[in-house]
Amino acid sequence: MDKIFLKGIEVLAVHGVLEDERKQPQPFEIDISVYGDFQEAASDDLLSLSVDYSQLGELAVEVATSKSFNLIESLAREIAERALSLDRVLEVEVTVRKMMPPVQFPVRYAGVTLRRTIG
Repeated sequence: MDKIFLKGIEVLAVHGVLEDERKQPQPFEIDISVYGDFQEAASDDLLSLSVDYSQLGELAVEVATSKSFNLIESLAREIAERALSLDRVLEVEVTVRKMMPPVQFPVRYAGVTLRRTIG
């Protein structure tokens, strides 16, 4: 199976359980990979036979910035479900990183990775 991916999509969004997290946007990073058979696209050199990664990135940004979730797991699930609805996508993997998690110890980020398959 072939893979098309974007790493480190940066968004400012409002997600979290705590009241302080819901007061103002905070930084998140999103990675998204979609899997399918893109052999024909590569052979014919046609975007119409593949998945447009700009569309994939716009989808992730739109989901992350248009709705507020308590859990980053829910945000990742919504992105994954939308990506699975795209033509030629058979499987998707989404990682969401909260760059400033509300914890009392040094950490670069907190995150979740989901993998979903058609069917």
